[in-house]
Amino acid sequence: MQILNSSFFLKWVFLIILSSLSSSPCLASDPFGNTSQSPVYQSSNEIPFDQVDWNRAQGIFSWITMSRGFSDTPWESSEGRPGWRTMEDAYVKPVEPGISEFSAATDTFYIVFEGQPLDAPAQFAAAWFEMKDGKVTSNIPVDKDVIELDMNQRFGYFEIYQPEDGWKPGNYLVKIYYGSPGQDLHLINVIGTMQFTIKN
Repeated sequence: MQILNSSFFLKWVFLIILSSLSSSPCLASDPFGNTSQSPVYQSSNEIPFDQVDWNRAQGIFSWITMSRGFSDTPWESSEGRPGWRTMEDAYVKPVEPGISEFSAATDTFYIVFEGQPLDAPAQFAAAWFEMKDGKVTSNIPVDKDVIELDMNQRFGYFEIYQPEDGWKPGNYLVKIYYGSPGQDLHLINVIGTMQFTIKN
């Protein structure tokens, strides 16, 4: 009788655990888990992208660069942001690529990229942080931008836009994140970094 009771008890425990796992949310409205917080900002394994010799493969990108703008042949995505299909269907050409210094009057500039062919939809994010003496000073980003690419999309861009209270002159670090759509993004998702400078 005692063996039967313990078996019955174990089945109930298993069912409770299973139901709690299946009811857990798998999608996050903000991949950072919070609109103001970002993962821990210090990491020894973050790899800076080459911003001078940018037109070459770096990590999962065929190329990635900062630019003042871009020319493209877009199609409208479900999120309302232009997207791109394949190398044959469309492409993005950065305007003034390789730039990393901007005036404080700059409203928006871009990080434009071509990704390697994807075997599944992917989520990319950029978060930018103020720097002082070559180091990030806070784990709260100035802001961030998140996009999703479908399997047949290879080109995309991040919008780096001026904060509401204006740019502070100085250096900034951009962290680029990669993950699955709806996945929370953490330090392990950082696939590279870039830097830019705001001048008066």
